[in-house]
Amino acid sequence: MNYAIIDIGSNTMRLSIFSHEDKKITTVIRQKEVAGLAGYIKENRLESQGIQKACDVLCEFMKTAAHFVSENDIHAFATASLRGIINQDQALEMIQQTTGLLPAILSGEEEARLDFIGAAHFTECKDGILIDIGGASTELVRFENAQPVRLASMPIGCLNLFTRFVGKMIPTEKERKKIKKEIREQLDNHGWNAEVNFPLMIGIGGTVRAAHKLSCGLFSMPQDQNEMNVSFIREILKKLKNNEGEIYRAVYKLIPERTLTVFTGLMILNEAIKRFGCESIFVSDYGVREGYFIDRILKG
Repeated sequence: MNYAIIDIGSNTMRLSIFSHEDKKITTVIRQKEVAGLAGYIKENRLESQGIQKACDVLCEFMKTAAHFVSENDIHAFATASLRGIINQDQALEMIQQTTGLLPAILSGEEEARLDFIGAAHFTECKDGILIDIGGASTELVRFENAQPVRLASMPIGCLNLFTRFVGKMIPTEKERKKIKKEIREQLDNHGWNAEVNFPLMIGIGGTVRAAHKLSCGLFSMPQDQNEMNVSFIREILKKLKNNEGEIYRAVYKLIPERTLTVFTGLMILNEAIKRFGCESIFVSDYGVREGYFIDRILKG
């Protein structure tokens, strides 16, 4: 049987269609659209253009899903794109009137929990740190013996940091200092000070996948190699900081949709790497959508 899960993210909206047969989950199709909803948030309010953008993308996703599932098997949820806005009721009402869907709103900690459930179902997660860098929030999970022991969500992401601090396309040195200060303060405010180092980080989400694509393109890392050394992140940031032509050609070629947000996203990733003493990152293709499907649909 097939099910459709739609993730209304702050930067990217995604559709995943899953097949569940004989207790096995397989992905039938994936589709994404860079909606940039965080860019439409002004004074904690999602502008009408942003709500309309979400509705337009949802309608396109529903057309795709209709080829694979019944209407009752289409499910949607929203993360930081809708959970913190003061006109949430207005946005949900417009979405429901336009599409017939009423998205569930995930809290930050619930998003982190589902991130871990999705990643752990397909990947061995024994001890370490999981990170999910989105457009307007970053989720962290500390796990031990394959169980989450701490969950957190910070209100910083690749898109809202860019919107708040960057004047043009590439952050200046002064802007980078402000961004770094904000990231470190958020980690401090949430009490994320590692008593011990965690050599392995599991990374999910668009920023980490973008880092993986750049590492393959710049450092000849095999595309089917999911684990990458954190030195690659530092080297990419160095190239971005120096405004080297090579790095921006790679960005335009490999991840054009991340041109504006790759720098700020990788700054979050690098600060987390330093904070937790990570040596390598395992890039997981599975996360909150798989977790939502397993926990809310199959179990629920």
